[in-house]
Amino acid sequence: MTAGATSTSLTNPLWVIKTRFMTQNDKTPYRYNNTIHAFRTILNQEGVRGFYKGLGSSLIGVSHVAVQFPLYEELKSWFAHHDATAGNTGILLASSLSKMAASTATYPHEVIRTRLQNQTVQPFKYNGIVHAFKIILEEEGYRGFYKGMPTNLLRTVPSSALTILTYEVIVHRLDLLKNSGP
Repeated sequence: MTAGATSTSLTNPLWVIKTRFMTQNDKTPYRYNNTIHAFRTILNQEGVRGFYKGLGSSLIGVSHVAVQFPLYEELKSWFAHHDATAGNTGILLASSLSKMAASTATYPHEVIRTRLQNQTVQPFKYNGIVHAFKIILEEEGYRGFYKGMPTNLLRTVPSSALTILTYEVIVHRLDLLKNSGP
């Protein structure tokens, strides 16, 4: 989690720029031509703080790993004890299910982070994480916290499953090499 928090803090300016590019249209108060233009415009109009909008919410999202990895280990062990889901199939199932559970549990931080990052014109609609939570809940209900989640799961679950499977296969092969040596 410490590595995730450090990485998140260092890359938040890039996430702000990425989010703004993804959401800009004819109605947004910002319009960037490229990454350098976005960087300069945010710095000039919003100052350094503009690059750290949504950071608190992003740091809450680091808790995702505290859900995913322990659940993955439990599911992997459970699947390993059932012959039909042993080996790579069990790893893929365990990693997919743990990623889905962790993403579902922590997804609201992504909606809040995006809403905070998109604010450029004052007065801001959202005055921080708690205020954003209250406003979204009041205006959109709990469903508002899960907008875009199916697309997010379609993007992240296969990637996570393949990454974990690759890791497990490499570790297994390295263990075989280590144990077969002199």
